[in-house]
Amino acid sequence: MSQFLHINLPLKSKLTFTANPVNVAPLPNGEMLMNFASQPLITKLSGNLEIIWEKIILGQNANYVSSKLSASPDGRLIAIAGMTDIRILDAEGTKILHTVEHGSWSWFLGAACYFSKDNKTIWYTLPGNENDTDELQVMDAFTFEIIASYPLLESQQYAYLFHATPENDTILLEAAAGQEQCILMQLQLKNNVISLTEFPQCDDVIMGNFAPSGKEFVMAPHYDGPLEVYSFPEIAKLAEQSQEAIFDGSKDFPSSEPDYINYSVFFVDDSNILVVSRFGRLLLLDRNDLRCKAEVMPEGIEFTAYDEEGNPTTNPDYIYDYSSNIINVLIVHDKLLLTTSEGQLRSYDLPV
Repeated sequence: MSQFLHINLPLKSKLTFTANPVNVAPLPNGEMLMNFASQPLITKLSGNLEIIWEKIILGQNANYVSSKLSASPDGRLIAIAGMTDIRILDAEGTKILHTVEHGSWSWFLGAACYFSKDNKTIWYTLPGNENDTDELQVMDAFTFEIIASYPLLESQQYAYLFHATPENDTILLEAAAGQEQCILMQLQLKNNVISLTEFPQCDDVIMGNFAPSGKEFVMAPHYDGPLEVYSFPEIAKLAEQSQEAIFDGSKDFPSSEPDYINYSVFFVDDSNILVVSRFGRLLLLDRNDLRCKAEVMPEGIEFTAYDEEGNPTTNPDYIYDYSSNIINVLIVHDKLLLTTSEGQLRSYDLPV
């Protein structure tokens, strides 16, 4: 088979930082907030990646683990979830409006806060102790009073991730125990009571995002499993594709180690899914057959070949695998955002 068709993406804008960006939170009017690895800095950016303001928020990093950043859909509030507290700030990041103190999360655990689509509530998780499970709490976004709480999974075993859904009153909560386990749950709040439903059909697959139609979402495999597409709100598997079939036909990256999905998959539109590979490649799949239709080539992204000892090589007989300078891939405000090993945030149009 021939190599994949290439889609070249011109660079729209870029910004270089002294530390790697770790969280990007969308704001109204195409703006966004960012924070950084091991730095107590928050930066507000325009849609063209121009810095609007930068603020130092002290005490938000510990043991080289960065705090988790989020913002309300109306841009009125900012939330910073750290290892020992949650801080709610005003829109300019100048005033702490409320603090929730809690026991320390273990490294890489915890969750960013989630603001409901109607801007009325804030959802967050608290770490358990030896005798108690982790806890989910819901707070009023205006009075900061606790509305409801719910016991979660065993103490200090999971990193949690909230996902908005097409339905205003429904949230998905993903719980990942490192590379060992991943659980998907549905959350709803009715009459100040939380209901939680687990989806065992989605065990050990990783949430991607929803199609613009809102009728389906895509999930990535943990290891060698298939890419999967589920319906919403039924949460029934609609389609799957093996990784061997997805990468079949690629001749651009000959190596002894095969490429595979690196935990990240995204609906770009209702007809196309973007896959991030372990080599740092971006493959565009046709939703109908879940086969690769093109490889996306963003301007400025470079690849390095490595031998089995992890040393760079240009000898094709010794290439074991590859790595690009991409660290994170995000779709925010209908733009493709890439963070890179050079500390850059790079913006591109979507590849469709």
